[in-house]
Amino acid sequence: MAGIGFELKKIYGRKTLASNVWGTIYATMTTIGPTVLSAVLMLILNILLSRSGLTLLESRFFISSTTCAFLSALVNSAIFSAPVSRYIADCIYLNRESEIFPSAFGVLALSTAISGTVMFLLCAGAYNSSYEVSMTFLVSYYLLGVLAANAYNLMTYASALKYHRELTFSFFLGLVLAVGVFLFERWLGVDRVTAACMALTACFFLIVCALIFQCVRAFGAPRGRHFAFLAYFRQYPMLAVGGVLYILGLYSPTVIYWFFSDIWEQVCIFRSVPSYDMAMFLAFAVNIPALVIFVVKVETAFYEKYTSYVSALNNGTLYLLQKERGVMTRVILRELFFVYEVQLIITVVLVCLISVFFPYLDASINMLHMFVMLSLGLCTVFCMYFTIVVFYYFSDYRSACISAFVFLVIAVLTAAAAALGGVYYLLPLPLLLGGLVGWLVSFVLLRRRMEKLDSFLMC
Repeated sequence: MAGIGFELKKIYGRKTLASNVWGTIYATMTTIGPTVLSAVLMLILNILLSRSGLTLLESRFFISSTTCAFLSALVNSAIFSAPVSRYIADCIYLNRESEIFPSAFGVLALSTAISGTVMFLLCAGAYNSSYEVSMTFLVSYYLLGVLAANAYNLMTYASALKYHRELTFSFFLGLVLAVGVFLFERWLGVDRVTAACMALTACFFLIVCALIFQCVRAFGAPRGRHFAFLAYFRQYPMLAVGGVLYILGLYSPTVIYWFFSDIWEQVCIFRSVPSYDMAMFLAFAVNIPALVIFVVKVETAFYEKYTSYVSALNNGTLYLLQKERGVMTRVILRELFFVYEVQLIITVVLVCLISVFFPYLDASINMLHMFVMLSLGLCTVFCMYFTIVVFYYFSDYRSACISAFVFLVIAVLTAAAAALGGVYYLLPLPLLLGGLVGWLVSFVLLRRRMEKLDSFLMC
């Protein structure tokens, strides 16, 4: 989020209808542009595959295999994202920008080692399965998992260094390249599933190269300590653990259903629950506006009050400090509740609209039920996440970690009960219950932290 606040204030400061529209578009493309483009790419590839006469078995294999690769990449990036973001912020604050770029290669080295091990195990399992998988696909699939993890980790650097537009443009170029590679399937001499995997691999290869180029252009050749950021894992262990707990809480119910529910399907070594996975995808699409609204509100309202409070904490009088803290607290609560309320309204409206078209999508009633529950569940999860982000502004990593841990425990226990009990209609409940409890816990902790914020930061 850092870095787009000045541009947003400049745009919204014109106070015209056109500026409001352009500010919304700018905030959307800089915050969720890569996510939207990735979803569009997957939809385009699925449409092209279906029109090429792909069988249902091949389609399930492609979707389930790429889902596993992207899920491992997300968990991989969650390990490094928060500590590396803090390391980059400290380097900028201490005028040690030259130490930022070398750390990127250290992150890429560790990320490649971790993701490479995971992808090797997946490829080895697929090769030894009874399902016939070509070696070309396995090589491409291995590279896809490694490159996706590296791209997600480099996104942390691109966001911290204010390369939001460059990041979105890189994903757009990757989308164009991927579609082009797939359309040349007949000249590649491979089957359609392998061609689709090669297209995704080419996409993320271009993204990684583009992001590295942006870093080289900004800092030149990397010189310095490549693994200095590792000290932040020891210095801020709660910061690292909190990010991993949140990602695990978000996706662990899906993994549990893949292996223990009574409606899972298996192709090769990959498992999936097609109705749940499709409902989850649509639920994410419904809740994406919350991310844009939160970033706009934080960058244009809260951050200004936050900097005033921190300045008063460092140099102001006691009266000024108490005044700025009171103003900041009121702004935090007001903007958080604004995001909560608006996103709930958007979720309900979009759920109603999409539900109208479900019969035309040849979707079952069970999928519709899952979609409604998952949409509300992700709404609560995102509300919890926004509250956790506020903790990071005050370096209260313990509270953020507690909230994420509560979310994970509730989600896993509920998912296990639903899966082992064979009650398929309870599958959407883990995110709803876990998100709701985690949200309440995080908000209560935030209120308590704001009451004694001065002493917490000074000590």
